[in-house]
Amino acid sequence: IQTFEAYAIFGALFMNCVWILYEWGNPNYESDDIVQRIFECVMAVSLSCVIFLTLFAAFFWVLAVLLGSSHEDYVLESRKPLGHLNSLICFIQYTILSGLLLGIYCNLSPHWPETVITLAIAVAVFISGTKILIGLNSAVAPLELYHTPSWLKGGSSPKGLKTRARLRAQELRKRAYRERKKLDPSFPARSDTTRTSSVASLLNTAVLNLGRIDSDISTYEARLGEDWFNQADQLNGRSVEVLSNYMPLRLAEEVHRLLLEAE
Repeated sequence: IQTFEAYAIFGALFMNCVWILYEWGNPNYESDDIVQRIFECVMAVSLSCVIFLTLFAAFFWVLAVLLGSSHEDYVLESRKPLGHLNSLICFIQYTILSGLLLGIYCNLSPHWPETVITLAIAVAVFISGTKILIGLNSAVAPLELYHTPSWLKGGSSPKGLKTRARLRAQELRKRAYRERKKLDPSFPARSDTTRTSSVASLLNTAVLNLGRIDSDISTYEARLGEDWFNQADQLNGRSVEVLSNYMPLRLAEEVHRLLLEAE
């Protein structure tokens, strides 16, 4: 809810910013200069995007207030709207930068020293801020940054981003299991086809039966995955001794018992 609210509020603020920039950067309304026409086109695109950003963010905000607490998968289903708004706001920043540079040119030319100095400062401030933003995203949200299109993250990825993204994915997966178990202790034991066929589901059912709901099974799952055991039925016929190479003995005994029951 708060994310959609932020997009709506900042969209309205950006609308004022774009309009002020348009008024300031367009001193010669009757001019037929090519740069002036490009400036007006860029600002028209920017204003259109800001208006639709604010409009759709407001719609998503209202829906989040109405349905967020009553729809079990609302957060999951909100990924695409949030991605759309994020792409839109990132595109707007480039249109605003382009409009600002064109506005500086329209206002200060042909006073070239002032024009060049102002353009250089504006570009330097934008590039430095973008680098800091990408560095922050790389540190706190590497998985999200890794899946961001190149044109939205400056065309380059920080060093080691893929490794940090993988660690972030593992962290989020552990947290999701932990939170879901707190809300619904029977979650790992549900018997739908997708969950029962995975190694993770089998391990979750085993730790639930042993009364160790808070146990982290991601390490054992990763060990099994290294030997290409990704589905529960691939463990059929494995002895307790073999399974104990990947997990604690009690857990291996419970997994072996569940496998025998499923045969």
